[in-house]
Amino acid sequence: MLTTQEIHNPKGLDASPGGAIHPKSAITGTTRVVGVCGHGISYTLSPAMHNAAFQACGLDYVYVTFEVAPGSAQAAVEGIRSLGLAGVNVTKPLKTEMLPYLDDLTEEARRIGSVNTIINQEGRLIGASTDGIGLSHALETWGVSVSGSHVLILGAGGAARAACAMVFQAKAVSTVIAARNKQRAEETASVGNATTVSFEPQEIKDAIQAADLIINAVPTDLPLNPSWFTVNQAVYDTRYDTGDTILMHSARSQGAQVSNGLDMLLFQGAASFELWTDQEAPIEVMRATLEKGLGKR
Repeated sequence: MLTTQEIHNPKGLDASPGGAIHPKSAITGTTRVVGVCGHGISYTLSPAMHNAAFQACGLDYVYVTFEVAPGSAQAAVEGIRSLGLAGVNVTKPLKTEMLPYLDDLTEEARRIGSVNTIINQEGRLIGASTDGIGLSHALETWGVSVSGSHVLILGAGGAARAACAMVFQAKAVSTVIAARNKQRAEETASVGNATTVSFEPQEIKDAIQAADLIINAVPTDLPLNPSWFTVNQAVYDTRYDTGDTILMHSARSQGAQVSNGLDMLLFQGAASFELWTDQEAPIEVMRATLEKGLGKR
């Protein structure tokens, strides 16, 4: 099990962010390739964000998308290894599917059973999760406290697992996982001492009304009754494919505080950037690129 420091600097070298950096824009034979693996991800803003960051830091990297067909997790991992990619981000539905084929995991990734970042360490593929870090920083920036809150998490995939672990560590009073698949809900709940409910109308209504903070980790629109939300709630939708999701609109109509997932994408992406490059991420450059990209939709 590896620590973040061991990933950054496996040979104990004196790697300093203050080292010589030269502006880089052209792709050459020395350019290192990173990207994002997933299915149905043409909407992603990650390439624009990371390529702007590489350019700002003068790093000889390029970030692209890799569309991975369902059931191809093992082949995708071997592709990363054989092609010598510097690393990748991992999104739906691969965050749990890729785990068995990696060489090692960080402590956080092993604990939650999910990865969203892979680092190629001289042919050894290390799985990490920056989702929890990203969500924590996003909520902090938004001014929402997890400590002392009753939290409801919608969904039971990799992002939901990371969220469940994060809110548990942040001392939420209680956490509930709502999902259609009971087994997956229970597996996700186990990483953060949470309970589970189904999407049966009365169960989900009661869970929503009891929550102070609602975190949506379902990548599609949910048919939730707007009247179930209240003015005292904060609703964070991890989706960023649109500026205003149906969930956000429903909650806002009842006076709830709402946000999309752009800041989570920013902060988890910055953490991934630093794992690949051992350079400090240019947060403001990345934020401006994301806001510009979302504004065009």
